Amino acid sequence: MSDFHVIIRGDSMWPTFSDGEKITASKVSKKNFTIGTIVVSKHPLKSEVIIVKRIKDILTDNQLFLQGDNPDPLASEDSHNFGPVNIELVVGIIKT
Repeated sequence: MSDFHVIIRGDSMWPTFSDGEKITASKVSKKNFTIGTIVVSKHPLKSEVIIVKRIKDILTDNQLFLQGDNPDPLASEDSHNFGPVNIELVVGIIKT
C-alpha cells in the first residue's frame, strides 16, 4: 500500500479533523471495510470531488453508508444527502 495526503475542507469531520488539517491515507487494495473506518472516497454525484467520511453502515449490495462526524446534521454532506456509496469509489483509508 502507498500513502497519500488529503487536506480536510469544511467542518463535516469535526471534531475528529479540523478544516485545513492535512491527514495521511493509505490506498485501498482490498475492499474489505468495517463500520467505523474513516475513508477517502470519490463523491458519488460529483466525480471531481473527494470526500472524507466515516463508514456508518455496510449494505449488502457493495454499498457503504458514509457520514460525517460533526453532530450538526447540517454540517455534513454525506449519505443522508446523496445516498449509499459504491465501495468501488473508495480510494483510501485514513490512518488514525
